[in-house]
Amino acid sequence: MRIKSLFLFLSSSLILQANEYKFDLLDDIFDLDLEQLQQIKVNSASKYSQNLNFTPAKMIVITKEQIEQRGYRSIDELLNDLPAIQILNHADSGIMNQIGIRGIMGNNYFKILQDGIEINQTDGEIMSVSMQYPLFGIERVEILYGAASVIYGADAMSGVINLISSTKENGQAGIWAGERGYKYFYATQALKLDEGLFSYKAHFHTDQDYNFDKEYPYDYWGSGSSDFQPQETKSLNLKYAKDGFDTGINYRYFSESTLTAMNGKNSLSNVFDKDANLNSELFSTFARYKTTIFNEIESTTTISYKSTELLKDSYFRNIYTSYEPGYKYSKSQRYAIEETLNKNYKNHNFTFGTSIEWFESIPMTYDLPTQSLSNVYIKGSNNEIEAPIYDESWNNIAFYLQDQITLNENFQLSIAGRYDVNSSYESNFNPRVALIHSQDSLTQKLIYSQAFLAPSNYNKYKIYGTPLEPNTLGDGNKYQTDTFRVANPDLKPEQSKSYEYNLDFLLSKNDLISFSIYYSTIKDLILIEEKMPEQSNYIEDTTILDPRGANNAASSQIYGSDISYNGHSYFSGYDLNYWLNYSYIDGRIDYEYDYDLPFLAQNIFKAGTTLKVKDFTLTPSIRWVSPITASYYKDGELARVDSYFISNLYSSYSLNKKEKLSLKIDNLFDTHYYGVRYNTSSKYVTPQNTRMVSLAYTINF
Repeated sequence: MRIKSLFLFLSSSLILQANEYKFDLLDDIFDLDLEQLQQIKVNSASKYSQNLNFTPAKMIVITKEQIEQRGYRSIDELLNDLPAIQILNHADSGIMNQIGIRGIMGNNYFKILQDGIEINQTDGEIMSVSMQYPLFGIERVEILYGAASVIYGADAMSGVINLISSTKENGQAGIWAGERGYKYFYATQALKLDEGLFSYKAHFHTDQDYNFDKEYPYDYWGSGSSDFQPQETKSLNLKYAKDGFDTGINYRYFSESTLTAMNGKNSLSNVFDKDANLNSELFSTFARYKTTIFNEIESTTTISYKSTELLKDSYFRNIYTSYEPGYKYSKSQRYAIEETLNKNYKNHNFTFGTSIEWFESIPMTYDLPTQSLSNVYIKGSNNEIEAPIYDESWNNIAFYLQDQITLNENFQLSIAGRYDVNSSYESNFNPRVALIHSQDSLTQKLIYSQAFLAPSNYNKYKIYGTPLEPNTLGDGNKYQTDTFRVANPDLKPEQSKSYEYNLDFLLSKNDLISFSIYYSTIKDLILIEEKMPEQSNYIEDTTILDPRGANNAASSQIYGSDISYNGHSYFSGYDLNYWLNYSYIDGRIDYEYDYDLPFLAQNIFKAGTTLKVKDFTLTPSIRWVSPITASYYKDGELARVDSYFISNLYSSYSLNKKEKLSLKIDNLFDTHYYGVRYNTSSKYVTPQNTRMVSLAYTINF
């Protein structure tokens, strides 16, 4: 506790001293002061360039300088410092993390873009967000909070994250090495080619960051080693831009252990196979052309392709596979054509868009005895009952229109609506209305918006279960089985309505206070382990005693608020940037009985400072999280895990104008603590990472 107290005292003292010496910055280490940052042009809220303070959404922009000076290497590291965002680490088998934005937990509820092009999963697959999304070569990150289906369609329910690439000629390479086999290599370069700009970005990363049998020996009861296969990620991005035309290719690979979080009693009933991983590839390519037609209308035409593939060498080993390898496979593809038109007319700014999307999907398969998709039989059926392998295709046609009306120099009204017609599930209309007031140092936004989450084929058709046994029920079927996860092709979209008020107030050019309050409802929530007695004969010639599957079985209310302070000071050769935020989130699930929102900490406090003295940079940060609810009902209420306090430290030293050395210490005080798994199991507690030290060398060219 003495070290923690000293850390807090020093950080607070630096902030207080800095305020005494504050003056307008001239040669700032940041390109923009906070006042200028409020006027920065962003694209994510409306698909055209507009000032940040007049966007019809709550948005935060993180600049390249902030990324470098805080030591962010990936999206999840960046998000962990932002308000109203919570991350469940080591969330479940094969899932390193799940991210919640404003109380909506799940990586399939928000979209990740790079330069406006989607680069995350294609069909709502459950995948982590970690080092497969590195941040080198990124000029800024635009984070849009809340419902955004009016612009982005399905699955933009909790937010949108847009990585904006650098458009300057530059080059950088870096190498990181750390404890537990941590390795991270990357290189990026942008150079002139045929009067255009060609850029490449590539990385490789591996990380044995969860040797929990050694760090939490009392939580692992099995004999022998419980080592997991290291997490591994790779990416390659190529892009060329010239005269309003740009095209690119994006590839990402990641491999994650299926045995993550198998602690406690689970460690006795699982085989710790270091090769039992989920290995996935994301691929996307696009061509986009921006021009002006009829001398006044800005036109953007985009053709794109995206795929997500769970590779055939992925497998489980657990009770459902009789402790033998059960191979998994899935692949989804999306082809899309989109046209966006933007025109200013008097005090109106009109944006019209239309898109056509075609999808194909082989959802995650039954446990396969080999990597082949043919001749797959349900276990225990003596090669008599073939397991279904689904192959689905569908399309979506959308139209959206937005009018941003300038009422006077201080007020704008944004009205937008989008209509999606889908051949697989019901059509959707999603509006957004925002009244924006910006005058002098004050910006206020009052927003109503709707969004929807598409029912993914992963949820519809994912099946698994205990092996079949000879039938003893006398009901005419040859086989019976205890628990089986069955398909439900009739799932409907989840639909949300959100109301929010946002305020930004500049105390000075370098002091910004932000406040948000919001209330959301979600209906037709998809619960994935619902009892479905009507599906007791789902398998041919078999009685399922406990059939379970995904179903639209609940609704929820979510409400919360957050307040943030960002400041920047300069005194006697010292630059000091500091931030802090507090978030409160609460809500209820309406089900057979009402209960608190799962996977949620009601209170979170985050803070940090970046101190720069000549060539030396030091960034300590802290995060306090109140008790987190699980999705397991215990003694009449949802179970919880204890609160925790974590400190991180990043520092760097510039050897010269091109070279830099860095030190990063995650969990500085080596705190041992627990998180919550992203499922409904009684084994809901999962150990979290202890201290991790890594070093880096970076060179610019």
